[in-house]
Amino acid sequence: MYVVDENLRLTLADIARHAGSLQTRLRAAGVEPGDVVTLQLPNWWEAIAAMHAVWGLGAIVNPVTSIYRGTELQGVFATSRPKVVIAATRYRELDYRTMITAALAAVDHDARVLTVREPGPAESFTGEFTAVAADPDDVAMLMYTSGTTGRPKGVLHSHRTLLYEAQSISDTFGLRADSIFMPSPLTHITGLLYGVLMPLQLGGRVVLMDRWDPDAAVRSIEQDGCTATVAATPFLRGLADAYARAGSRSSLHTFVCGGADIPATLVAKAREAMGTSVARTYGSTEMPTLCIVRPGDLGPVRLETEGHVIGEASARLASPINGVGELEVRGPELFVGYLDSRDNRSAFTADGWFSTGDLASISATGNVSIVGRLKDVIVRGGENISAKEVEDLLMGHSAIQDVAIVGIPDDTMGERACAVVVTDSDSLTLADLTEHLATSGIAKQKYPEALYIVAELPRTVSGKVQKFQLRQHAVLALAEGRMQVRG
Repeated sequence: MYVVDENLRLTLADIARHAGSLQTRLRAAGVEPGDVVTLQLPNWWEAIAAMHAVWGLGAIVNPVTSIYRGTELQGVFATSRPKVVIAATRYRELDYRTMITAALAAVDHDARVLTVREPGPAESFTGEFTAVAADPDDVAMLMYTSGTTGRPKGVLHSHRTLLYEAQSISDTFGLRADSIFMPSPLTHITGLLYGVLMPLQLGGRVVLMDRWDPDAAVRSIEQDGCTATVAATPFLRGLADAYARAGSRSSLHTFVCGGADIPATLVAKAREAMGTSVARTYGSTEMPTLCIVRPGDLGPVRLETEGHVIGEASARLASPINGVGELEVRGPELFVGYLDSRDNRSAFTADGWFSTGDLASISATGNVSIVGRLKDVIVRGGENISAKEVEDLLMGHSAIQDVAIVGIPDDTMGERACAVVVTDSDSLTLADLTEHLATSGIAKQKYPEALYIVAELPRTVSGKVQKFQLRQHAVLALAEGRMQVRG
């Protein structure tokens, strides 16, 4: 068995036949080696089949999260220029074909839209899967990640970088023929690496979860004997609480956790409730895993650091002060560059190291601790939210004179977005901000979940907002109940 999708169980041969059938449709749409094929699919088995179909044709997979709406899709299509877009016909009551077609028209790009799970009789899948010869260093994936400018950057990975990354994690934890539980989106770097590629390398299987429900997740994990997962902090918290309610131990022996701040208390709680070894990790779309807490690491290393640099990866600090500096990295799993080559100029040092934009310290034994971010993003449940993108949209509100988006701590999601607003209105509410953004076409997950009204924003002499001050003030205001918070 290769894929478990609710009650459906598919072998690798099943997936190959489905992929082969999809390849027939892709060829008819004119897809050739090197073309970009965008996938906007939920955690369905079809997403796995589609990725293999695209790779088999020598084309480039461009996964896009299912939460993206018209504005975000326009940004993707304007630069990726896909030959084909593969999407769900409908998902959570949304007509994806209509939304995608409108976004393509808005950027004046002609691409075929192919949909899966059409209503009516099930499609017969009898295609023969084919695979063209590929160079390991050919670009295999284009994935967009939020940055500090509000403009998404297209991250390029090769077959080699992706496969090395998946193999390095399985080697670190000794995974062989394991069942991998995957609630993370397959269109996110985590889901693609450990839900699509790793099970194939292991000769194991992946158990998919489409809609997150901790109690249902426990049933699925135990029914299929899942032994490992890689997911963000909210999933760990949900599982720890669910297993505590059930009063039973988990078949998961490894939970690799990253993407948002991971409280030491949560790591300890999960260990106690689940009997699972929680491995903190640090990485990004560009460098999926730099460091990780290894199975034998104990005490403060396991609870308070992001672990040791793994494999052939390397890390260093730029201009450290008191042991803290910007983290620079390199290694075999490092991406091959951005789609827009201009983005590479500030991303790489003269000697080829990638500048992460994160502040870190590195111990004498090589353990990495992330202490802050230079990048102006909010990490909500493992997803990056560009502060500037939301700020620019909110500045269009007639009652807002100035605004800054900062992250405030949250026990479940790691961080939530707080809008710090200067206004001349006596009645501006968080609901007003939500109503304004509802017409913008951005994902709901990006909406601010708190509103803090101030007289002015602290700025430098050059006019830049001093967000470190705002974060401090916002955290204090949250603790004292001086801001509006979404219930």
